[in-house]
Amino acid sequence: MAVNTIKTEIFPKELSFKPGGDPVYLTITVVNDSDRFAGFQVDVTAAGTDQNHQQHWYTITPEVSTKKPPGDQTQFQIKIHDSPIPGFVGLMNLTVRIFSTELADEERQTLRMQVEQGNLALPLKLTMPIHDFTMAANDAMAIPVEVYNPSQLETQVLLQLQGLDPAWLESSERRFTLKPGQEQEVSFTCQLPGITQTLSQTYPFQIEATHSNGPPAHMEATLDISPQGAIDFQCEEREKRIPAKRAWLPGWQNPPVTYQLTFHNRSNLQQKISLELRNETPPKCDLKYFPDVQNLLPGETETMEMQVTAPRPWIGRSKQLVLETRANLSDQRVGNTNPGQHNLRLKVAPIIPLWLVIVAIPGLLYFIWSLLWLNPNNPNWGHQAAVNSVQLNGVANDAVSGSNDQTLRTWHVRGFFSLLDNPEKQILGQPNKAVRVTRYRPVDNNMVAAGLENGEIQIWSILEKNALLDRFVYQTDDRVLDLEYTSDSQTLFSGHGSGVVLEWDVNYSLDDLQNQEQPPRTPVNVKQWDFAVYDLDFVTPAEDILAIAGRFNQLILWNRETDQIQPIRYEYPGGKDDYIFSVGTASLRPGLMVSGDNQGRIMLWNLNRCLNSDRSCEILDQWTDGHNEEPIRTVTLSEDGCYLATGGDDGRVVLWPLSRAGTRSSEYPTGIEIDRSFPERVRGFFSPKVYPKINSVHMRIVNQWVYIASASDDTQVRVERQKRLNLGCDFVDE
Repeated sequence: MAVNTIKTEIFPKELSFKPGGDPVYLTITVVNDSDRFAGFQVDVTAAGTDQNHQQHWYTITPEVSTKKPPGDQTQFQIKIHDSPIPGFVGLMNLTVRIFSTELADEERQTLRMQVEQGNLALPLKLTMPIHDFTMAANDAMAIPVEVYNPSQLETQVLLQLQGLDPAWLESSERRFTLKPGQEQEVSFTCQLPGITQTLSQTYPFQIEATHSNGPPAHMEATLDISPQGAIDFQCEEREKRIPAKRAWLPGWQNPPVTYQLTFHNRSNLQQKISLELRNETPPKCDLKYFPDVQNLLPGETETMEMQVTAPRPWIGRSKQLVLETRANLSDQRVGNTNPGQHNLRLKVAPIIPLWLVIVAIPGLLYFIWSLLWLNPNNPNWGHQAAVNSVQLNGVANDAVSGSNDQTLRTWHVRGFFSLLDNPEKQILGQPNKAVRVTRYRPVDNNMVAAGLENGEIQIWSILEKNALLDRFVYQTDDRVLDLEYTSDSQTLFSGHGSGVVLEWDVNYSLDDLQNQEQPPRTPVNVKQWDFAVYDLDFVTPAEDILAIAGRFNQLILWNRETDQIQPIRYEYPGGKDDYIFSVGTASLRPGLMVSGDNQGRIMLWNLNRCLNSDRSCEILDQWTDGHNEEPIRTVTLSEDGCYLATGGDDGRVVLWPLSRAGTRSSEYPTGIEIDRSFPERVRGFFSPKVYPKINSVHMRIVNQWVYIASASDDTQVRVERQKRLNLGCDFVDE
């Protein structure tokens, strides 16, 4: 005789349930009468139950028991919260099945449940086979909804689609009758209009079902309209000239020309349009756009003006400028404009036309000869492109500079201060890439480190011309924006446009580099930041803490020994177009630091209060009128911290004497203008002069003199000297 290994007790065995009322509960106790561990499950069925509904009228806790040892028991609780057969009233039998995956036996018991007439109104149940719809302009689609009546009463249903434009729908309402327990599928037909009449975006909508026997029910869904169409880009008059009339005559007039650019939005996207030049080599001209950004709605046509001012050549033939003008779209899901760009042509006539040159060759030659002294672009005179970096050696008798013309040059400073003696200079090396930064090796000043536009760092001998000693790179095309040697010359730090700061072991001598081939170098430390690093400087005599500044107005202190990072709270947090371009410290005055940003702000800091405590760094002084509120490109402090030199986009080099407290001297609150770049060619008689920006300044104090070197976009390297002022913190014994 078979022995049942599952023993079950159920309480109660007779139930009474009213739909819409309180749920009823069953307790099932299952005893493991087997000789092994076993887990148990329970399910409940009722005759005549809808297959789709049978799993929703009760819940079981737990759904599956843990495995129990022989003789142990498990207790299940069944909660009945709905009628197994919607609309049913009367007595029905429930079958409870208890089974185990570990045992072959199962147990079934039958219960009786009296289903009473409910008196509580129930909401309809809504289901949608699809909740997220995607359509394109001119498409038609059915939106299906399934409506189920869970109550015991027949009801009148009003089904409404809300949230979409009624013009898109054949009808936004459906009315029908549902019997108890009946389910019906209803659909709404959606027909979209043309491309420019339908904005591409996601439209949320809802289905609401109201009826006479209960509260309303809701169902949420979305309709995503795909992007379509194109943006037409037209320019009626693509060729213009300066001046527009009588260009064959000599004259000074240089009026700007304006191109009318038309955009027609044939898409279903709202656009913001901006213009830019795509020339690989940008033409020498000034561009202004009106407006800077044009808003363009679907179906609209708008115009933008591009105003061009180009310098006229002095003599000779007219020059032809091709302006490869591209329109940028804020939303490129339908691609770019059609066409993507227009090549606009501008013919610029010379001030003195060719025919006049031929007629007056003798006078013209004499005139050219008399102006030769104004030409700074002779290769024997210096750099041929913007100079990015300059540094004086330790005794300020020599300087080194790097330029976009891909050369390193050395200068003998003594020649800068004689009216009869031009500065002695020579090309130290030709790195074949634009030079972003140059730094003397502190020990002996017998080598120069150069950081290049392509991410490479090169070491050149200062004693021999064109003697490249070493070269290394971490990742190509990652601009080297700053270099910083330790005072013992054993370590070199580099800051890059990608935000990486690298530590290099450069503990070698000149003889080492000249007598043997160097193996490929790798950095000994790599530190990645989330902003472009524009400047580095040590802030402590031990050179263990490095100040790092750059994009987004970021300014942080990095302890390279402990790897501790301490952000400096900058009062003017910036976006992607805000930069701290330069920082400077005074080696003989620890804790004093200066910073300059592209909002024209110069700030003097006391770092002593924040280096060894949780306090914020102290701002000693700050001002924005030092360079006419133009960006500050470069700042430097003298070693004793008594002088500050700055250079900016206004083309000026300014010297600021400092007080003992580290603030501007009260006797020179606006500083002392030391030098200024050559003004660019004036475009009109009454036009204001435009001065190329100063990219780099460096300062040394030797005996009674303060030497200030500067480098600028006008291809010039300048060295000026200022007698020490015997004020503030700099008292000189006469």
